[in-house]
Amino acid sequence: MIHFLASSIFLISAACICVFYVANGVFGRGRYTPWERILYAPVYALARVLWRVEIEWRGELGERVPAVSQDARDWLLGDRMSGGAVLIANHRCSVDPFFVQLIGGRRVHWMVAGEYFKSILFGPILRMFQAIPTNRGGVDTASTKRAIALAKSGRFVGMFPEGRINRSKSPLLSIRPGAAIVALRANVPLIPVWIEGAPAGWAVYSALFVPAKVRIIVGTPDRFDANVQDKAKPTEPENESKPENEARELGMVSYDRIPSRNDAITWLSRVMGESLRMGGHSPDEVGIAGRKWLDS
Repeated sequence: MIHFLASSIFLISAACICVFYVANGVFGRGRYTPWERILYAPVYALARVLWRVEIEWRGELGERVPAVSQDARDWLLGDRMSGGAVLIANHRCSVDPFFVQLIGGRRVHWMVAGEYFKSILFGPILRMFQAIPTNRGGVDTASTKRAIALAKSGRFVGMFPEGRINRSKSPLLSIRPGAAIVALRANVPLIPVWIEGAPAGWAVYSALFVPAKVRIIVGTPDRFDANVQDKAKPTEPENESKPENEARELGMVSYDRIPSRNDAITWLSRVMGESLRMGGHSPDEVGIAGRKWLDS
C-alpha cells in the first residue's frame, strides 16, 4: 500500500510538472502566434523537465546573468531585437535546434538537410516547424535565397556552421561560411550560441529519451563592419567577376564593395571563436572546411 501511494504521488507530481511547463509554453513568454505556442509547448516541457536547460547571456545581453533571475520577457532575443538575425551554434545532438529555440522568443527557421524531409516521420514535423530544406553536399541557391529572404524580413534563421553533428572529442568541427554569407546578404547580425551538455545519442530520435543538464550561452549580436574592409567600389556590371554576379543574384545588400567569401569566412571564424571562448575553449580551435571557398 505504501509503495502504491508513493508511486501515485510521484506520477501525479510528474504529471503536474509536465502540465505546468506545457501551459507555460502555450501561455508564457515570447512573441509567438497561438499555433506556434501549441507547436513549441512540448519543446519547453522537454527542455525544462528532461534536459533541465539553463540559459546564460553574455556581452550586451547580460554579463553572466542567468535568465531565471530576470524578467523573462527582457531576456529573449525576440523581445530585445526588432530585426532578423542568423543564430549560429555548435552541434552535438539532433535536438540542438530546440535549445536555440528557447532563447528566440519567436520562430527560428532552421536549414536542414533535404533527405530528412523525405522521412515519413520527420518530414511533416520539419514542415510544421517551417524548416528550410537544403542540399548537404554543396551550394543550394534556392535554400540560400529562402534563408536570406526570411532574415531580411525580420525573421530568425538558425544554422550550424559545422554542417553536421560533432561526435568527435574536438569542441568544434571545421566550419563552412554559409551562415555568414546569408547574414551578409540579408544585412543582419550573427549571434553566437554555445550549447553544453546536450544529450548524446547515435540515432536521431534517441536524444528525446536521454536526461541531461544543458547549458546554453548566448553571445552579443555581431554585425559585419564594412568600414574595416577595403573601400574599393565594385566593378561595372559588364566586368563583374563570378562572385559579384552570384552575390547580386542572391540578393546581396549594397556595401561599399561586395564582401567576398573570404570576408564571410573571416567574419564567421571570429564569431565562432567567440562562441568557443564562451564555452571555455580556445578561439584558435576554429578550423575552415573546404579551402575552395576561399579561392572562388
